[in-house]
Amino acid sequence: MKKLLLALMITLLLISGCTKNAQTNKDNSPKAETPANKVNTAEITAINTLKYFLPCAVLPDGSLYGMTGNNLTFWNPQTGSVKIKGSAWSGMLSPDATKLAFIDEQGLYMYDLNTGKSTAVAPNSSPHGSSLALGLWSPDSVEFMYMYVKEWSADYVIYNNNTGEKNAYQFQNIPNFLSNPVDWLNNGLLFIVHANKSKTGQQEYRESGYRSDLMLADQTGNFTPLTSLRDGQFVSYGGITSDNRIILVLVREGNARSSAGLLSVGNPKIEFLPVLEHTVAGSICPDGRFALLITAAEGGRLNAQVLDLMSRTIMAKEDLTGNEPPRQFMWNKDGRSVSFGQLDDDSNGILYTVQIDEQ
Repeated sequence: MKKLLLALMITLLLISGCTKNAQTNKDNSPKAETPANKVNTAEITAINTLKYFLPCAVLPDGSLYGMTGNNLTFWNPQTGSVKIKGSAWSGMLSPDATKLAFIDEQGLYMYDLNTGKSTAVAPNSSPHGSSLALGLWSPDSVEFMYMYVKEWSADYVIYNNNTGEKNAYQFQNIPNFLSNPVDWLNNGLLFIVHANKSKTGQQEYRESGYRSDLMLADQTGNFTPLTSLRDGQFVSYGGITSDNRIILVLVREGNARSSAGLLSVGNPKIEFLPVLEHTVAGSICPDGRFALLITAAEGGRLNAQVLDLMSRTIMAKEDLTGNEPPRQFMWNKDGRSVSFGQLDDDSNGILYTVQIDEQ
């Protein structure tokens, strides 16, 4: 009998030892466990760049591409060398870093970084007062989507860099209302689309519509909603993991603050993260282990928070110099380093880098 009681006590101790670290989220779903002896850390550092310089992408040689005011700029942090391509309103580097789509006063051009040749793609002039704007690169850097933005909708065109062919992209199964392309995946395009009709059937003038949802669209223009937000909720996009399974989203309630959450593709329920501050921007790393969130502190100043998504813990928090939230986040392939740029109060460029160390 004593042996039986001793065995039972040992079993209970083992069970309690296995479960004492188990935690739940606000919706009572279990949190992913982190071993007790594993503590990940992160450090945020900053260096000065160029006046007005906002980086957008990293080239294979370590140079950063970005805009310096109205100039297409390539800056190397290691050597300090600067190359100016020319003036433009906006520019977007291809995923393979060999081509640059840019818009100037004449229209849309493709610049080949290897040959130095520019090819005219589309004129700036457009009917009905629409404005020409950059859209998205395909993952293989062959196709590029651009758009003519109108008051309530946009006309989309896909240009093939290899053939020069242009094809209009049409919405087939939903209204094209205040739509914005945010990513091009191997299995389709991601759009944020606003609704011009409430879920109860009301349809009246609202500047931003009734709500917005993140949607996955195929090449033929058929859309599948990934979120199902209530009227008065509006979504922003914070990137997707490399396996196209987990998306970081920001959800704003009317004019209230935005909250960050994780969205599993195929499940419209958002798991919100334990960050209390108003979240204005963010990005998830390629393997989904970490996220970088830009939040608004009291008084309007911004800060960066590095979040371990496995343990839901904040690993680092740093006040930022600039007043405008960054929109481009540049992760390295292993997802353990990310950089972003800001301008300080005097328009000097600041490059922030987050380095994550796993113990």
